[in-house]
Amino acid sequence: MSDGGGGFVPVDTGLVLQTLVERMFGIIEGRRGDEPPEPVAAVLAATDLPVASGHPRLEADLRHAGYLARVVEVELFEPARRPAEWIGEMLTDCFASAASWDEAVAGACAELARSEPLGKPDPDDEAAKSWQVPGPGGHVRHYLARRTIEDYLRDAEAPVEDPAELKRPWLYGFFVRACEETLPREAALGGAE
Repeated sequence: MSDGGGGFVPVDTGLVLQTLVERMFGIIEGRRGDEPPEPVAAVLAATDLPVASGHPRLEADLRHAGYLARVVEVELFEPARRPAEWIGEMLTDCFASAASWDEAVAGACAELARSEPLGKPDPDDEAAKSWQVPGPGGHVRHYLARRTIEDYLRDAEAPVEDPAELKRPWLYGFFVRACEETLPREAALGGAE
């Protein structure tokens, strides 16, 4: 931040992150009742990520929140409007051995969600694909996922064995939306092959 005189004023990165995360969380929660289109909903529900046994609604809600997080990023941040080209290449490879684009997206997103670190991802970690999607970065996404999980756990009917694992369904939804952005022109979720 500039002080107006050519110098810079130190900024508390934690405060900036917290403010950004809270703003995004508020927007996403305002859209929580907006159901995704049927083909997207089917892909969001397609893969089993058994991280919240006995909590299918919680896992579904986290997938939806992750999906909405990417939608909101694209609306808020100019860099997020560029698709992650590497995802398109990954999907094309997955489609070669899949029965449909839906299956290719579900498989790719499950793999991405499972490989992502559960803790705050390091930008140099090859497994931290959340850093490789244009937008606010892996740290913002990590804290947004944690903020969402914390809030959604308040409504859980029973304890969850390992709450950190709940980041995986959130990431799955996030990557479903990122995949949608990179599908080849001839492909569509829920469409003909």
